[in-house]
Amino acid sequence: MATSTSSPPPPLPLAPPPPPRSRLSFPLPPPPPTPATTAAHGTVPRPRLPPRGADPRAAHAVAAKSGAAALSSPRLANAVMCGYLRAGRLADAHEIFDWMPTRDAASYSALISGHARLGSPASAAESLFRRMRLAELAPTEYTFVGLLTACIRRPNPRFGTQVHALAAKHQHLLANSLLVANALLAMYVKCGRLEDAVKLFDGMHHRDVSSWNTVLSGLVELGRHDDAFQLFADMRTGGVAADRFTLSALLTAAAEGRGLAHGASLHALSLKSGLELDLSVGNALIGFYAEHGDSVEDVVGVFQRMPEKDVISWTGLLNGYMEFGLVDKALGVFDRMPEKNFVTYNAVLTGFCRNKEGVRVTFAKKAGLRGLELFRRMLENGLEMSDVTVTGVLNACAISADRKMSEQVHTFVIKCGCGSSPWIDAALIDMCIKCGRSGDARLLFENWCHQESFHIAWNSLLLASFRDGEYEKAFSIFLQMFRSSDIQFIDEFMLTTVLGVCGALGFAELGRQMHSFAAKSGLLRACGVGNSIITMYGKCGQLENAVNFFEQMPQRDLVSWNALITAHLLHREGDEVLNIWSQMQRLGIKPDSITFLLIISACSYTSSDSADACMELFRSISSMYNIEPAMEHFAAYVYVLGCWGRFDEAEQFIGSMPFKPGALVWRSLLESCSKRSNMTLRRRAMNHLLALEPHDPSTYVLASNLYSESAKWHCSENTRLEMREKGIHKIPARSWTFHDNTVHSFFARDRSHPQSKDIYAGLDVLTIECMKAGYEPDTTFVLHDVEEYQKRHFLMYHSAKLAATYGLLMAGSRQVIRVVKNIRMCGDCHSFLEHASAATGKEISVRDSSGFHIFRGGICSCRE
Repeated sequence: MATSTSSPPPPLPLAPPPPPRSRLSFPLPPPPPTPATTAAHGTVPRPRLPPRGADPRAAHAVAAKSGAAALSSPRLANAVMCGYLRAGRLADAHEIFDWMPTRDAASYSALISGHARLGSPASAAESLFRRMRLAELAPTEYTFVGLLTACIRRPNPRFGTQVHALAAKHQHLLANSLLVANALLAMYVKCGRLEDAVKLFDGMHHRDVSSWNTVLSGLVELGRHDDAFQLFADMRTGGVAADRFTLSALLTAAAEGRGLAHGASLHALSLKSGLELDLSVGNALIGFYAEHGDSVEDVVGVFQRMPEKDVISWTGLLNGYMEFGLVDKALGVFDRMPEKNFVTYNAVLTGFCRNKEGVRVTFAKKAGLRGLELFRRMLENGLEMSDVTVTGVLNACAISADRKMSEQVHTFVIKCGCGSSPWIDAALIDMCIKCGRSGDARLLFENWCHQESFHIAWNSLLLASFRDGEYEKAFSIFLQMFRSSDIQFIDEFMLTTVLGVCGALGFAELGRQMHSFAAKSGLLRACGVGNSIITMYGKCGQLENAVNFFEQMPQRDLVSWNALITAHLLHREGDEVLNIWSQMQRLGIKPDSITFLLIISACSYTSSDSADACMELFRSISSMYNIEPAMEHFAAYVYVLGCWGRFDEAEQFIGSMPFKPGALVWRSLLESCSKRSNMTLRRRAMNHLLALEPHDPSTYVLASNLYSESAKWHCSENTRLEMREKGIHKIPARSWTFHDNTVHSFFARDRSHPQSKDIYAGLDVLTIECMKAGYEPDTTFVLHDVEEYQKRHFLMYHSAKLAATYGLLMAGSRQVIRVVKNIRMCGDCHSFLEHASAATGKEISVRDSSGFHIFRGGICSCRE
């Protein structure tokens, strides 16, 4: 075999020597010093490149040493370029592409795909494709897939549609290439054009499991869960077997709305197909059972069976414990996690916010502070912060209700540039409101610029007025919002808030209108709205409507039962509450701490002494239901003992408490003593209360009243003087009633009402009629050292009497007079309204801070 003796051509390296300011990280090796050796047929042997996945610079070096003949074809250059693309070195790949002596369709397709995979704008792929067409190179299926991938990574429906039109011209590619068809499906789904994807899918002659999965995932992402499961049924009918992507998507749909039955069926299918042990399917099962499992053991069981676990698996387990309220176990998982990311921290942060750990405000504050501490750890570890993180820390701060802390967090959010997000700004308003910064919240709202979260901000302002007890203002805000916005503006959360305002005001007419709106808009299906309707009717004195609605509810949760119990409790129907409790036990409904607080309180209003039964119930809280009694439970039981005259037992019980009794306990004892005029015990309870709550205005008022009742006028006046010096103001007694869908509010001796002249004249006439029937003003309820005739004047014009008189003047023949009072009604007003109901023949309903008083024919429902 002869070898060539002629002088070889000069070697032609891959890059022009020397490349000016080359961006490659090392210089190109020199060309080989010996001429290239040819084989028998004159072809240059292809150099052996390093294995795939090796350093692309090694492949580049081998290619450069191989000689000019080997580099005359773009095949080797394409391989080197693809090596750089796989390593994510787009600039180096581009340099190889620009220096290639010749390029083919594969060269362009590889670089287009590289741009798409590495997240370049679609314009970069578009520019390369335009150059490819100018070079008169026919696109391949990989070209189209690369272009469509660029549209998927950075959604660009306009360019995607153009690629589809071009692919349609190459009919053989579109008809025969599943790669192109599936890429088109993915492009339309990612760009939010699901209907176009469905049309394309329906017209495909050949489909594989990837085709079905793409459309199915798009349906799930848009919340069309019924359509997704119907498509899955068609997929199985067509004989296409589900894979891990199918099951993961469907489990997401089941977790978001389809419920336990569908998720269990999918779990069974994963077992049959052997996919339960797949990582993505296992993670989806964990997420599903965290939402819909009967217990946390469902989540733990899936997690323990998984042979492989990643950070998503561990985060799912943590979230499962949080969903079931097991905060301490969730924190144990957090500590054991081999790897954590910002999603993990977000799960713990939101878990703290979701689990306020019982009925006590102090527990909620503790949960919020734990969330803030976790956020501090995130910052110290340098973890990435997302909008979810910032929203979570704002919610945690709102729960802690710490004004100073909220100001610090607010400053941090502004400094780190996290503001101007719709959801962060909404969380900021909510935090300001819950931390006592309503003025700052309104300033934020005045500069609002986010349409998508506008209703959340409105709702927060509504809640602010509601929390501050400014019910008329909340009502005004709602009407303003309703008139300035479309009716679709009202969602489940806002409707729940408005129903809460109706209940707080006792505004039954507006409450009925909101009930009708909920029925017409379909919001009645939401369990939260239904629960709010029960509460609203209960607080508006329409117990029968509350019970009827409860019985008609298609779905009930524990909150529904608690709302029903509360409605009966407001009407002092203790025996009926205990009957409901027995029904809950028969049905196996697991109570929570709020349920027990309500049932214990109901024992104060039973027809016979139920203190012993209440003690058994109190003991069962921890022994049978594994719930630790809170201060509220101890205070409620003390009140029960006091109501039934068992003061010695009450004091013994307080002395045996496992922690120091708080102000709530002594206040309960004081209120129960007041009913039986046990002055010695009242003084003792008052001393404890003053020591524990030296800045609470109600404590000073109670102390002043106690001194006044004992005729210690000097001590009473000193107490009130001390209040003024400390800037402490008592809550003024106020009563209101309704007429022509308007709230009419009154204070004692109030003459601001436009019809006050008629009201006072009517009250004077009604007082005379009541006195004829036996009413005698009880001046012991005037807690001021004044003359007897002045005491009578003070008594005659209490706010409850003014409101009731206005209601009687405006009422129809069979209309019930409804009055709401913000504090407990005094004994004289109670006696007056008993006689007024007999004198007028009208039913008068008064709701004060203790519950309802229904006056009929001279008798009150409270039996006091």
